[in-house]
Amino acid sequence: MADQEKIKGSALLKLFAELQTNAIPLKMRLSNDNDAQLTYITDISKRNNALFLKVNSPEGSRKLSENSDRSRLRFQFTDQENIRYVFKAGNWKICREMIRIEMPEFIHRFQRRKLFRLEAPHGTRLLFNVNDIGYKLLVINVSLGGSLGVMASLTEQMEQELKPYTSNLLKNVALMFPSRDYKNPGSIVNIKYCQIKRQARNPATNNLECAFEFKEISEAEHKKLTGLFYKWQREYLRKRKTLRA
Repeated sequence: MADQEKIKGSALLKLFAELQTNAIPLKMRLSNDNDAQLTYITDISKRNNALFLKVNSPEGSRKLSENSDRSRLRFQFTDQENIRYVFKAGNWKICREMIRIEMPEFIHRFQRRKLFRLEAPHGTRLLFNVNDIGYKLLVINVSLGGSLGVMASLTEQMEQELKPYTSNLLKNVALMFPSRDYKNPGSIVNIKYCQIKRQARNPATNNLECAFEFKEISEAEHKKLTGLFYKWQREYLRKRKTLRA
């Protein structure tokens, strides 16, 4: 199931401005009609202290004019990072072959984040014990559902004891994230149960890489991880936008 986030305020206005600048298509549909039509934002303006979007849709405007109950409009679009957004327009008006829509208070953003991985901040570690021996994974990437990394300081004996744990659950695992501020010790997310889904030697580096799935995590710790994940994603998208500019 996809996670859902509300985008509002200045972030909402910035997003709509990007839709206009990049001519990203919107799917427009009446709430009582299954037929979707493509349209684009052509203008963002302010009238009487309210912001309005203007979309170009000749076919859509004809259908709306014929709609006696003035059903609410529903819009959907996918951004350049393949993230889906949905919003409804409760106040709109037909202007020739354009539709003027009052800026919604918020839009919904959806993403299957358990499957969406981000590069972990440098220095991120996953710590766990096997037979009272401490293991450390240097995390390469992380999602809300698991992580991938390289085992550090691994002896031959430790590797042999780790192999059978591919089918077992690891208890009380600590996911540790570094801080950019030397005065801050960083963040720790405690995971009740993890499972090693894959162990394999990287043929190029000969390092043992392990993929972990987070099997059980408390609501509070999941909320902490989600907050960190959103933060990294925003930083990641900003970096990508800068590189493209």
